[in-house]
Amino acid sequence: MTYSIFFSTEMPNDTAQVSGRLPRKPQRWTIEWLVKTPDGKTHVDNSRTIQRATYAEVNAIMGAIIDDIKAEIGELATFISYRLTCHGGTKKHRKGGKRRGRA
Repeated sequence: MTYSIFFSTEMPNDTAQVSGRLPRKPQRWTIEWLVKTPDGKTHVDNSRTIQRATYAEVNAIMGAIIDDIKAEIGELATFISYRLTCHGGTKKHRKGGKRRGRA
């Protein structure tokens, strides 16, 4: 199952759009972010967590990344968006045991 969180400063009520189911176990996450400044420059970057992390840990990592962006670009951003994505997590049990009805 894929779990994805998308946040943008243009979203209503400053809430993130979430899709999928939160993984039960720590997973590797893909982090993508985009920042636009008043002078028209666009800063884009993406990365992947090296170690498996829980949602709370990735949330803290994203907070640190945003602080680094503020230090690099300043408080002048006109638009900020980021997407956190992980794959895996919950797997349903498949049919097990002997197959019946085979000839």
